[in-house]
Amino acid sequence: MPGLSPLTPVTTSFEEYSSDSLASLIKNPSKNLVLLLDLRSFSMFTTNHIKSSLNICVPSTLLKRGSFSADKITDTLVGEADKDIFKEWPKYENIILYDNETSSLSENCPLFHLCKKFKSPNCKAKIGYLKGGFTAFFNQYADLCEKSVVNGTGTVPSTFPRRRSLMSRKPGPFTCPTPIIELSGVNPFFSNIRQNIELSSGITETIPIRLPEGITFDKSQIPAFMRELIKDDGGKMKLAEAFQEIERTEQRRLQSLMLQNSNQVTADCPFSISAGMEKGTKNRYNNIWPYDHTRVKINDCKEGDCDYVNASFVQAEGCDKRYIATQGPLPATYEDFWKIVWEQNSQVIVMLTKEEEAGRIQCHRYWSQCKINSAKFGPIELKFISETSHCSVENNNNTIVTRKFKLTNLNHPEIPAREITQLHFLGWPDFGIPDSPIHILNLIEVANLTQLQAAQSSQHAIGPMIVHCSAGCGRTGAFCTIDSCLTILNNIREQGLDVSQDLVQKVVLKFREQRLSLVQTLRQYVFCYEAVLWKLVGAA
Repeated sequence: MPGLSPLTPVTTSFEEYSSDSLASLIKNPSKNLVLLLDLRSFSMFTTNHIKSSLNICVPSTLLKRGSFSADKITDTLVGEADKDIFKEWPKYENIILYDNETSSLSENCPLFHLCKKFKSPNCKAKIGYLKGGFTAFFNQYADLCEKSVVNGTGTVPSTFPRRRSLMSRKPGPFTCPTPIIELSGVNPFFSNIRQNIELSSGITETIPIRLPEGITFDKSQIPAFMRELIKDDGGKMKLAEAFQEIERTEQRRLQSLMLQNSNQVTADCPFSISAGMEKGTKNRYNNIWPYDHTRVKINDCKEGDCDYVNASFVQAEGCDKRYIATQGPLPATYEDFWKIVWEQNSQVIVMLTKEEEAGRIQCHRYWSQCKINSAKFGPIELKFISETSHCSVENNNNTIVTRKFKLTNLNHPEIPAREITQLHFLGWPDFGIPDSPIHILNLIEVANLTQLQAAQSSQHAIGPMIVHCSAGCGRTGAFCTIDSCLTILNNIREQGLDVSQDLVQKVVLKFREQRLSLVQTLRQYVFCYEAVLWKLVGAA
């Protein structure tokens, strides 16, 4: 590949296995004689692989990290049978790795980095690689390889170790319980790409933009791209097609990322998710990771500490507003959360989820400890100041609870305490939308006013508004999209210009490059258009 330096062979203690020597080991019935690991992409593995091998799909960036041990590889395997086999790796006499055609090890080679993981006092095995990889072996011993083609039912034939049943997985934060095709068991990334299932049936739903009742408006009040979308004849189909394009773009991106993580790719992928995968215990959901290039990092880290938090910087093109989109904090991440509030000098937090919904915890109460006494999260001290509720006349669920806190960094007593405002909106159900765009527009207005007041009272520039729901994707993305679109449109209209390009789709596409699945459902996507339209015609 252009820009990559030549691969330089290294002198190591790792064994070089020929196809003949591996074939002899495979034919030998002795137990624990050889653990065979296939580092190729899952699609190549399922098409054809050496018998008894396990597919290991780990990003090369993780393999290079000393903290990512051989034992952690177990967590990347989905099948219980594969996990049981791999956990016994110290007991094997030979541990042999192969890719497609490597004939010598180099320091940039994933095979080399994975071999190093097995160097342990507890492991007496010979560790090495298959010279010439799968290609060379298949040319000589095709009978010791096996094809595994996905059949019409979406399952992998019985040549694979037995996997868990189709319905045994708990659904992620994206969808209702849906049968997972068995191919997902081959590779941990595959099942985490929700679009692999959701897009398989094409467009199954169309949703029109709701217009405000009792309000007449001239079409000149709304941008050109929106005029076509409010037409009865075809507007809702155009919205569904636009959202499907967003979904397919993200699907292709994640599939590409998955394949790059599986193959011999030495250059860092621009959409790497390796930090989020490595720090799985800090993620609320097991399929929502921040991209490395936009993730928020904790600055105040001692040597050996972790800078990871499941949070991302997001910003639309042509908009000066920047947000931190994050998951609802877990008890294990309270300190991380309050650290980024302090370090980023963020003074407004928008919470878009109830603490619990349908018997499931959506977000833990990361401020509760300070309501009686002050709470300490590492060097950060949080003191409760006040709590007020602003109830909607027609529905208490649309209440905005405003909480104020005093935040101090005990490591920096010279820096004055800061007042933090949390705006907790109770009227936005998971996967759903608020009763009316008016409620979210009111929330946005309050949030922007609070941000402005904080900026005016601060001697220094304040940081991004922090927005979170449960996963930090759907509702969070819709809030940021609506606010950004209104800001951009206001700037454009002040210049006397119109907008023919679909601004909402453009913003969501950009946001999806910065964090997974921002605006995650069609209903939320259409709601973004509704909120923008209602604001422009004076309904709120």
